[in-house]
Amino acid sequence: MAHKVLFLTLKVFDFTGGIEKVCRTICRSLYDLSEEELVAPTVHCMYDKDFNRDSRYLRKQQYVAFDGNRKYFVIKSLLKGMQSDVVLLSHINLLSIGYLIKRFSPKTKVYLIAHGIEIWRKLPETKLKALNRLDKIFAVSHYTKEKIKSEHKISDHKIEVLNNCLDPFYYFPKDFSKPTSLLKRYHLTTNHTILISLSRLSSSEKYKGYDNVIKILPQLIEKDPNIVFLLAGKADEEEQARLENLIKTYKIGNHIKLIGFVDEAEISDHFLLSDIFVMPSKKEGFGIVFIEAMASGLKVVAGNKDGSVDALNNGKLGKLVDPDNLNEVEQVLSELLAQPSGDVEKLALQKNVYEVFNYEKYRENIKHIILNGTIC
Repeated sequence: MAHKVLFLTLKVFDFTGGIEKVCRTICRSLYDLSEEELVAPTVHCMYDKDFNRDSRYLRKQQYVAFDGNRKYFVIKSLLKGMQSDVVLLSHINLLSIGYLIKRFSPKTKVYLIAHGIEIWRKLPETKLKALNRLDKIFAVSHYTKEKIKSEHKISDHKIEVLNNCLDPFYYFPKDFSKPTSLLKRYHLTTNHTILISLSRLSSSEKYKGYDNVIKILPQLIEKDPNIVFLLAGKADEEEQARLENLIKTYKIGNHIKLIGFVDEAEISDHFLLSDIFVMPSKKEGFGIVFIEAMASGLKVVAGNKDGSVDALNNGKLGKLVDPDNLNEVEQVLSELLAQPSGDVEKLALQKNVYEVFNYEKYRENIKHIILNGTIC
């Protein structure tokens, strides 16, 4: 008999952040497992609108969008959860519902997917109690697992690492030419050497590492006057002003472009445009953007103090640096820029990242979690 599974989410199709990408991949896993008649899934999404559902990831009858009606979401999820064999929580903000389901239906297995900073913060006693009542927590990286253990004193046996994967529909380019349309848009030529970072630019989250790239840019420009740093991501007003001041301070206005939000459909083209993806962060839960960049054949430089280590497979797929050591960041970037990748190297990188972070392996892990409560 198919396992009845309820997957509770905040947003899936109405937003394009890392957590939402994970949610879409889980949805597709449930879709595939339902085709094998192993799972009878239902997905409840608190904030999505029904018409934004992407049919590649879920059938209409498997998905309920609540359009921000929190009260209705809680009631329907609680009732459905008590009738389910397994409940998956996509975010710690759904913990209270999971706790109530577990309390009223002890036989139901309740699991939490833990991503990053949302679960590292200090939690009130009520949430800690609920966290300990869960059957298991699946952390997206070893760093996130260790943070949960140290911050919340959760037993090691209750936490397993479930690395994220590439979206099942991620496009693997075979032509690595720089897109002409983007060269024109940003007033660049094929003679430019292009670094890129892509992240949320928030005044409250100064750990992504792009500040340090800005600080070493003058030294990189001395070696290569054609360097341009594309800093992609929507910035809040305070962060925009701060970044503009930094650019003036380091006198790099002709070598950096704040390009703002990049539509998901254009992300891989921006990777093709660039020579290196660099984001030496310190508090990344995992960093799906790293594996997406590498899947586009792009070299990656990331920090060695957070979940980026998992995303780069402990440095086997890209370069890990001490994000606080500007000399090291500069040296590694200089070395990589001196050895541009050809098509053969880019294809090899694609193959390697696919072998580690392919969707098929992830779906098997989701299947084992549902059927056995553990990762295969």
